[in-house]
Amino acid sequence: MNDQDTFRELIELGLDDWVPIDRLLALAEDIAEERDAEFRSVAVELLTQLLNSGLMNVGDLGESGFEPWPEHGAELQAKAVAVLEGFDWSPQLGAYWLANTPRGDAAASG
Repeated sequence: MNDQDTFRELIELGLDDWVPIDRLLALAEDIAEERDAEFRSVAVELLTQLLNSGLMNVGDLGESGFEPWPEHGAELQAKAVAVLEGFDWSPQLGAYWLANTPRGDAAASG
């Protein structure tokens, strides 16, 4: 599985619903095993690329539905990684969610 396949899977899931970060972590585990790489490094790389691509946003589920985090760029990435570290990289739906951007929807549909 390459990173593009991973992104495609995530944004296709994002067409129908918000995607728990756990899904990205599971995919990162598969990729790390294939590459004989360290899981956390692969997860950070995937998350960084996904956010930088503008395909998905990171946020929480609240009263209004998906509520994107207000941070951007390096600050957002640092927060996302710090939250995962706080869950020892095993959040079990407790950390945060991913939601497609309009660009992500277009890429998943096209």
